Amino acid sequence: MDFLNRHVWLKRALMLLAILVATPFAGYLLLFVEVAGLEMAFSCLLLALKPFFTWVRYQWEIITSTFQAIANNFHKHLASRPTVYFSHAAGSAAFFAITGVMFLSVAVWLPLFMVAAQYV
Repeated sequence: MDFLNRHVWLKRALMLLAILVATPFAGYLLLFVEVAGLEMAFSCLLLALKPFFTWVRYQWEIITSTFQAIANNFHKHLASRPTVYFSHAAGSAAFFAITGVMFLSVAVWLPLFMVAAQYV
């Protein structure tokens, strides 16, 4: 902040740039620049943006609280407990191994192919 206090022209140029960017949405700022000065117009611009900043902060709190609730619910879920996860994964892997295509092909077709290969 000390840099902007030493270079007042830069601070005023940045304020003017902010006002020129906001002018299509709030044309009254040019009247404030003409009557009250650049600093007053910039202050009015900040006051006009306060509800927007409040809305953005509120939306950010909603998003963070939603993700926090998701994280809390995930940690409470049974799938996040190692014993439940391991038993479920082991059971699923065994079920897939028994009913999967590889098991059927190895258990049924491979012996047939080996027997057929002896006679060819």
